[in-house]
Amino acid sequence: MKCLSLLLLVAAQAAWARVPYQPLPDIELPPVLEDEIYERTIYVEPLPESRSAGCSVTIRGGLPKPEPVYLETNSENLYPFNHLGVMEVENGKTLQLWCPSGFGTHSDSLLTATCVSGTTFKVDGKEHEFKDLYCNSWPGFKAIKSGATCNGGVVIRVGFEISSSRFAEQMQVCFNEEEEVTRYTRHQLYPGSNYYETGVDRITFQTAGYFDGKNVDKLYTQATQLETINKDLGGDADKYFDSASNVYLARGHLGAKADFNYAPEQRATFLFINAAPQWQVFNAGNWARVEDGVRAWVSKNQLNVNCYTGVYGVTTLPNKDGVQTPLYLARDGNNNGLIPVPKLYFRVVIEPSTHRGIVFVGVNNPHLTEEEIKKDYVICNDVSDQITYINWKKTDIKAGWSYACEVADFLKTVKHLPALTAKGGLLV
Repeated sequence: MKCLSLLLLVAAQAAWARVPYQPLPDIELPPVLEDEIYERTIYVEPLPESRSAGCSVTIRGGLPKPEPVYLETNSENLYPFNHLGVMEVENGKTLQLWCPSGFGTHSDSLLTATCVSGTTFKVDGKEHEFKDLYCNSWPGFKAIKSGATCNGGVVIRVGFEISSSRFAEQMQVCFNEEEEVTRYTRHQLYPGSNYYETGVDRITFQTAGYFDGKNVDKLYTQATQLETINKDLGGDADKYFDSASNVYLARGHLGAKADFNYAPEQRATFLFINAAPQWQVFNAGNWARVEDGVRAWVSKNQLNVNCYTGVYGVTTLPNKDGVQTPLYLARDGNNNGLIPVPKLYFRVVIEPSTHRGIVFVGVNNPHLTEEEIKKDYVICNDVSDQITYINWKKTDIKAGWSYACEVADFLKTVKHLPALTAKGGLLV
């Protein structure tokens, strides 16, 4: 009988051991609206304690400030994170930390940290809590030309120059220097992207050597934009602006701040080449709902996707004679418009392993009628009735009339994107 019991126990243990690990399910989160000043906060369930040997560091709440750039050892890759936004390092394995200004604990700019256990790492033979390895000041970021061209611009790499031969890239930008407009940005979202670091301060947008020396920050101020557009319309432009109701032009992120998990990456989104003039009521309305909804859905479904976020066309308002007039924040010496106010914002999302895709499109003009939108602003067949993961108000003109399209259909009109394909169907 004892032998039989023992055999049954061994069999049960063997069967249990074959059961594959099932990750905890993520929760689908309702979007929270953002204005240009305050960060949207997404609340998630507390992360479970790691039970495996090695080190686990939670991005949200587990990192120091000022925060280093975390890298795979001797690689240009930023250090990865799991589907719950946790950095995992096996016992005895390493990652690297970069602070060009040096660390509070070390004068070196690049440290190699070896996992001991939990959140304890060894650097130069001495153990440290991971949160104690902070920078003397925030790492700087750069936007450097890759030497490549894109359809309608030059390709700019945004990220961190670790050395002359080592650049940690977080996104690419297709920028047209003649018109001073970004056609699109490209970055990725991951299963853990909804667990991005919170409480990261917004910083002043930077030109990073682009825009021909203009004070772009001043061009975006409400006083200057009103003056500029009033001149173009021949007066009476103030009726189109109401700061109390968020009806003004904001610096609209393309690659969203919250699309990047680490604080240095979030800070690197504050580049004027990663922005375009966006009516704030739309920025905080349906566009925020698209950004939040996509990120939450990608995390819930454990996806890796490529995002191409950009603008198309130039929006217009009627001048004093009723003639529709394109809007710009600046002009060159020949009176050609620069830094256009886009007609449309779009985000193409491609899941490369299954070749599925979707395009989200938003109208960047709260002063239109429904008839005007349907005539001039809907550029592809609307398939948004198949989208269940965006909590938007699609036909709300103030919040930004929005719709969704198949990738191939969208590319019939928008020609400056790469040759993207989504032969696997809609990403729904």
